Amino acid sequence: MNYFKRKVLSKTNRNNRKRSKINRAGGVRIRPLIFGNGKFLICEDEKGTIRDVYFPYVGLENHGNSIRIGICDLDSLYCSWLENWNIRQQYKSEFEVDFCNRILDISESPNKEETAEKRADAAQGTGNNTVPEACNEVISNIGETIFENPDLGLKVTVWEAVHPSTNIFYRIFEVRNISNSSRRLRLFSNQNYRILETKIGETAVIDKHVLIHYKRDRYFLHASEPSFDQYAVGTAEWKGLEGTWKDMESDAILGGNPVAHGSVDSTLGWTLPELKPGEATRVHFWIVLGKDYCGVLKVHKRVKEAEKSALFHHNFNFWNSFTERISVLPEYAWMPQLPDRVIKCFYRSLLASVAHMDITGSVIASCDSDIRQFGADLYTYCWPRDAAWVCLALDRARYHHLSAETFEFFSKTITPRGNFLHKYTPAGDFGSTWHPVPMVQIDETGLPLYALYNNWEIARSVWTTGRYYRGLVIPAANYLIKAIDPETGLPISSFDLWEERKGVHTYSACTVYAGLMGACKLARSLGDYGNADIWKEAAIRLKEVIIEKLYDDKLGRFRRSLEESTLDSAVFAVWYFGILPPDDPRVVRTMEAIERELLRPSGGIARYPHDSYFGYMNSWIICTLWLSQWHSAIGNLDRALELIDWCAVHAHPSGLMPEQIDDRGKPLSVLPLAWSHSAFVLAVLEYLQALAKRNGGSCVLPEK
Repeated sequence: MNYFKRKVLSKTNRNNRKRSKINRAGGVRIRPLIFGNGKFLICEDEKGTIRDVYFPYVGLENHGNSIRIGICDLDSLYCSWLENWNIRQQYKSEFEVDFCNRILDISESPNKEETAEKRADAAQGTGNNTVPEACNEVISNIGETIFENPDLGLKVTVWEAVHPSTNIFYRIFEVRNISNSSRRLRLFSNQNYRILETKIGETAVIDKHVLIHYKRDRYFLHASEPSFDQYAVGTAEWKGLEGTWKDMESDAILGGNPVAHGSVDSTLGWTLPELKPGEATRVHFWIVLGKDYCGVLKVHKRVKEAEKSALFHHNFNFWNSFTERISVLPEYAWMPQLPDRVIKCFYRSLLASVAHMDITGSVIASCDSDIRQFGADLYTYCWPRDAAWVCLALDRARYHHLSAETFEFFSKTITPRGNFLHKYTPAGDFGSTWHPVPMVQIDETGLPLYALYNNWEIARSVWTTGRYYRGLVIPAANYLIKAIDPETGLPISSFDLWEERKGVHTYSACTVYAGLMGACKLARSLGDYGNADIWKEAAIRLKEVIIEKLYDDKLGRFRRSLEESTLDSAVFAVWYFGILPPDDPRVVRTMEAIERELLRPSGGIARYPHDSYFGYMNSWIICTLWLSQWHSAIGNLDRALELIDWCAVHAHPSGLMPEQIDDRGKPLSVLPLAWSHSAFVLAVLEYLQALAKRNGGSCVLPEK
């Protein structure tokens, strides 16, 4: 185990030691636990360290850097940061029945007399101290990270969650003595932010029993119950100074400096009661996020006055009520036929998709910020393509109110020409690009239009359709018509969905067809028969040309593009968007070629031959699920479920899924990826629909 003993150093040397050459971050690139409420998002890495703190948008302004936990044995002065222990991470799935049944809200002040009574009961050994009945295998957004160090004889469990509506991140640290002797311990939490994404100009200050980090109008208040009895605020990552965390490593005593500015960090300490073998104690810790000093103090006061488990109660009940909506689906009756891990990943995929959504309607591709190490940029943008796929999944699962928020985002970001640009920030600004002008990926205009049509077909909401018809449907559909090259009869050359090559791609052409046909049906639903006829005629002509020019008779399958005959898994779009039925011989030969030639040793499907992004021909979750969806569509349900299960097997134990899987079965690129999760939701529901159909059920959805 990576623990260590330090010599006691003089106070004057603290914060004046040069940086170690050790990379404490460990180079991790995944986020197994994420916590958000549409207004902020917090991401934890596989070391149990908080890395990302997005506020006030999900995906925009990452103030995170490192929030980590440490512990010291006060007798031996053995000290350790928990990031180096044995670690298990998951979303908690087992709760006491009384926990499941309670609904408590800390967004408003509780009844003080009632709260005092509950605290008294707890102190006397009543209430929750009795052994209650267990409530097993429920869906929650409460994280559970277990740190174990047998050499130190300690086990630390961290439960964490965010409030569904108030900007509070709440943690419970449970320290358990698993040794054979009594222990005197001190627990530490080190906070090292990059507020507004830089270490310059930040302030950290102790205000009585709270710690506040702030810069401009971004405030992060930290408090606990019991209150911390030690603290240090100082300089970090500046002129060779490492930070106040060195105090913990030296002698487990913090210097007590109450304020620092510039490039700062802070460390809080709690001296724990002596623990006999097998005993445990808890520290409740919360962070309040806000835009002004008084505001975060006000919220902190409500948290402090509330029962300490109130946030977890509210979080639990909110998200369980949220997922209960799945029970209205006709496919729900068939869900017990799925393997348990598939069910777990289905619900996690639904919640992960929502976690990537901002209340503005933006949907970021991934919250994993460590991808910046490889391209000096992030996945925390809203690609219209990815967002549209998330909308398709949410509508398929009957969360129409959430997809409507994304259509609002689309209506505000569409250009005067009627198309969408490469990608956007969660605030709606144009994001970075590597494309030359005109920066067009034409599927990113066809897909949002198709997603709105899909919403109409499932929800039948005239309100949603009517609201976005003139501002979104008409300009987008007219743009798509103008973007059809009169010489080829296909869409103009644009970058493909993989954003790697420019050409006239089969996938992109199919999304243009889907967008135009969807626009036609939306127009008819609103009585705009003139535009409906124009868009339908254009869609039918395009469909004919796609079959004529993009199907290769010599190869016996569809081509990647007009320019390239390469096999590409994205040509699944031919059947998925209704160009041909899934059992058409041309589709069958194409999909069989994909399964035969792009199947990887790990069991997943690659994008295309010789793909070199993050390695060589890695399996992609979305490509594997596209194949599963086709097998469901033609009634080959055993193979469909096998591919779905493969994705569940290769998810993190928390249920979150990456973009790619290498041939050894390890995750690559970002984890989580919103598109992977939305594809999983769609694949599972389409499988269940096919299963119901085979068994005489009635899961009826619109034809593609």
